[in-house]
Amino acid sequence: MELRPDTVLVFDRDEDLLVFESFVHATNWIEAIDVDEGEYTAAYSSDGGVLTLSAPEGPEGSVVLARTDVVDLSNLEQRVARYWHRHQAGRPPLDPLQTARFLMERDNKPRRSWMGRLTGLLRRDTAQGGGN
Repeated sequence: MELRPDTVLVFDRDEDLLVFESFVHATNWIEAIDVDEGEYTAAYSSDGGVLTLSAPEGPEGSVVLARTDVVDLSNLEQRVARYWHRHQAGRPPLDPLQTARFLMERDNKPRRSWMGRLTGLLRRDTAQGGGN
C-alpha cells in the first residue's frame, strides 16, 4: 500500500496512534470537543512534518489541521516506538511509514459481522463432525 503525501499520524493521551489517509479524512473524523479538551498530543505528516490540530470555533465547531515549518522525524519515530511497546506488545516495532501502512491495512480490512462469524464456526464444527 502506497501512502499518500498527506497521510496523517495522530497520537492521543494514551499514546495510541490514529492514521488517516489524508487531512480531509482526519478533520472529518476527529471531533472538535476532543481537540478542545487536549485529547490529541501530537500530529505528524508521514515524513515527520509537525502538524497542528485546533478547534477555533470551540468544541462544537470544525477541526483545523495545519502544517508547520517544523520537521521532527526523530520525535515521530520515538512516539511510534512507544506506541508499539504499549499497544502492540510482543510484535517487533515498525518504522513510522510501515506502521502507518500496517494500521491503515488493518483498519480497512472487511470485518465479518457477528452472524458471519457464528455461521463460520457452525460450518467448521459441522465439517469436523461435531454436529452429532
